[in-house]
Amino acid sequence: MENKKSYTEMMKASAMTRKRNGEKNVMEIYVDMLLNEIILTSQKTKLLEDIDAALDHRDESLFLKLTEELKEINIRYGS
Repeated sequence: MENKKSYTEMMKASAMTRKRNGEKNVMEIYVDMLLNEIILTSQKTKLLEDIDAALDHRDESLFLKLTEELKEINIRYGS
């Protein structure tokens, strides 16, 4: 005998496949958002440390450059 599926069985299988793919896409989006947040946080932390060092060394030009970079990041991605 041939193994034929009914229309209902095929639709259920198709729906389950779409659901699994949808869950995968949501997980990929979540992971991407999490990685972007980690990268952004580390960039901001590094900038803040460099700003502190510029202040300690009384390097006004470096301080101004770094604070502008920090402002741009805050404008682009929010605080």
